[in-house]
Amino acid sequence: MAEETDKAPTTNPQENPFNPASSQAVSLQPSDPAPLPAENATRSELISRARSFLSSPQIQGQDIFAKRRFLLDKGLNEAEIELLFRELPPQLPRVPPRTYPQPPPSSLLTLLVGFAKLFTWIAGGSAALVFLYHHYLLPRMLRTAEARRSLKVHQVNLLKRLNTSLHSLKESQTQSYATLPRIDPHKEPLIFAACHSLVDVLKEAETQKLEVKELPHVTLLRCAWEDFRKLPDCADSNPRTDELFQVLESRIPWLVSEEGITFERTTLWDVLSTCPVFEELSSQEGETAPVRWTYVSPKPTVPTPFASSLETLSKTALTYQPQSTTSPYQYTLQTMSELTGYISSNLYTPYRPPLLPGMTTPSTGEPADEFKKEIRSLKGLVLSR
Repeated sequence: MAEETDKAPTTNPQENPFNPASSQAVSLQPSDPAPLPAENATRSELISRARSFLSSPQIQGQDIFAKRRFLLDKGLNEAEIELLFRELPPQLPRVPPRTYPQPPPSSLLTLLVGFAKLFTWIAGGSAALVFLYHHYLLPRMLRTAEARRSLKVHQVNLLKRLNTSLHSLKESQTQSYATLPRIDPHKEPLIFAACHSLVDVLKEAETQKLEVKELPHVTLLRCAWEDFRKLPDCADSNPRTDELFQVLESRIPWLVSEEGITFERTTLWDVLSTCPVFEELSSQEGETAPVRWTYVSPKPTVPTPFASSLETLSKTALTYQPQSTTSPYQYTLQTMSELTGYISSNLYTPYRPPLLPGMTTPSTGEPADEFKKEIRSLKGLVLSR
């Protein structure tokens, strides 16, 4: 575009409208050597020539600035040039030359090749992983699962056998222990069973250095019940719960404390309500009447045959005195002990060399002869035993 702006519109010299010898437009270079003679052409003729010049098809495609500069060089002013340009029909913008860059070559083939390689690698890697899984991992996993299942089955069988053995042991124990005496949780010790008042119980507790919590609970309630019946006007009546506890508090001041009240309301009340020797009396006044308690002496328990046998055996064992019997090996043991003493006594006797041939034997009173005699007698005794 810059080269077209610098160059003036050119036409054929024979067709230049500003040439007197030709009726058509010519090249409009500023350096045209044939200027319009001012004396031979009027102003209107100059404008008509310029109009013809601008209307020619060769000039219409030229640059507008080059045409304006050319007309100024030919003697036209700005107003006339502007008027001539307005008279021209509107022109379409000039289409630039088709010098577009060539599009790059298509990368579709390269992309397809890359995708094919990628899929090949993925397929190959998947096949390798599947091969490794089926030939190495899967057999080991199956063996591990089978081992775990077998261990589980074995443990379940062992647990079943253990449950069966425990059930049979429990049944055998139930049958074997049926003859054993049952322990009575509310049985009073013999020392406290002989007490018939709270004062006697406290004296016995001081003797054995026991606290109130450590005393038999049944004994405390029984003695309180007996003390209540010893009160005047209460010989034939049974105490209520609060009256029974009042008797206990009057004899044992510790029960008035916070800890004693808790002991009284929990432990003593549980024993009173659950022990079979204390019974509630049915009241005829209705359900709103206070509960009264009575003491029923426990029936003597008949010992089972097993308990009777044990008691008889214990009495017999206390009176048994073993008889002194002589063991058949006592004489042998005594002889061996005498031999050991004799050997130890003659262990440090002086050494005497053996007799050489031709020498006379020692007298019969030598220790060697006596020792040989003792050994012979010991051999005879051992063989006889």
